[in-house]
Amino acid sequence: MAFAGLAAREADPAAAAALDRIGAEERVHDGLIAGLAAGLPAPRDAPGWMRAARRFHVRLGRGSAAEHLARVAAIDAAVCTILARLTRRGAPIASDAASFGVLSRIHADEARHVRVSRGLAMARADTRALAEVAASARGALADVLSVAGDAFEVLGVDAGALLADIRVLPDGLLRA
Repeated sequence: MAFAGLAAREADPAAAAALDRIGAEERVHDGLIAGLAAGLPAPRDAPGWMRAARRFHVRLGRGSAAEHLARVAAIDAAVCTILARLTRRGAPIASDAASFGVLSRIHADEARHVRVSRGLAMARADTRALAEVAASARGALADVLSVAGDAFEVLGVDAGALLADIRVLPDGLLRA
């Protein structure tokens, strides 16, 4: 829904089409992840975690379109970090062909989303201001994910290191 809103407000037809494409891919990702989640036990404190996740997503859309796009670029880059760790050679998911395939597909799409969102954001605003909102979004994501630390560990991912990396905005993400 966020991408549909961004696309609707976008004056540039090519940018609007790119945002619509990202929105369509995110809907596909939702279905793929729901399929994976259906075979897993419910997380601890699922209602509390879902409320925190909803608040996080609502905050992503605040401010200007450039700020929203910068947050999206930062969060999607964090998702790429998470997916890379989950699917790395030797991780439990790497040996499950179905899960590995789904997560690898999502990873490739998210990397493209980072490029598109980053480019659109940087064309619209000062990169220092964008870096601040993007860094804040990554910190908020790490806070939401911190409740899943045990699950990351079960999947062969060092949760402490992952969350520390998510909290840091990658050099050059929002710089020319």
